[in-house]
Amino acid sequence: MKWMDYELPLGISITQHAPDAVDDFVEKGFRYFEVGIPACLEGQEPSQTPWRGRERTLVETKLPLVRRIFDHHLRVWSVHLPFGFGWDIAHYDEAERDAVCDSLKRVMDCTKDWGPRVYVLHGCLEPVLPEERAVRIARSIRSLRELDEYAAQFGARVALEDLPRSCLANSSVEARAMAQAAGNVPICFDVNHLLGETHGEFLRNLASNVVTTHLSDYDGVDERHWLPGEGIVPWKEVAWKLMDAGYRGPFLFELRAGKNGPYAAGEVLAAFERALME
Repeated sequence: MKWMDYELPLGISITQHAPDAVDDFVEKGFRYFEVGIPACLEGQEPSQTPWRGRERTLVETKLPLVRRIFDHHLRVWSVHLPFGFGWDIAHYDEAERDAVCDSLKRVMDCTKDWGPRVYVLHGCLEPVLPEERAVRIARSIRSLRELDEYAAQFGARVALEDLPRSCLANSSVEARAMAQAAGNVPICFDVNHLLGETHGEFLRNLASNVVTTHLSDYDGVDERHWLPGEGIVPWKEVAWKLMDAGYRGPFLFELRAGKNGPYAAGEVLAAFERALME
């Protein structure tokens, strides 16, 4: 997609879509795909299902999507590692943290042949109590470093995603400190997770560290994952500051389904083009 003097590569988190939606996105110029691995099987409660040692079952639920991507002679750009109950890399209990990292490594083992450049990772499970924050940051940093080193053997990086509310990495200052302490892991910039600072402030601190994005709109009150232009994100500023900082990764969208289901490629592209013109 051409914008001003820049070429903006387009990407989509395809996780919620049916496999044939890949064809639609490719036709509209999307070349970068993120596939998210679920924390549990659909219809099951994570807290009641032991997934340790059964990670391949979770990964296999996404194989139809991946095969469709391969049909277009493309590869998976990023894999969103599982998050939620049972997947907390910042768990207060060190033995549980170790078990989570081992499980995430098995997910990497099951997805390495997809050729991802990035494994997107949440730095914690919320809520994070104030009295536990320092310890959980230390746990998260250790996990980030360990998992990034593991991903490196496949030619990939682990990217720390900025998160909202009480989560770890809920500001550019904290995200930068965690990323640096973990061996300078890169950042996945989720533009609808900023609840305590502006997009300009975040990018001033971290634009050069961003390796991939989660783009969507929101109201500034909580994450919403709306189409671009439906909320408060300053799209021109975000695009300009990323590109000006040397970012050449995909402008990858992570959207919740609309009232009629997951958005079609044409809807996403048209909304983004309108938002950049406003």
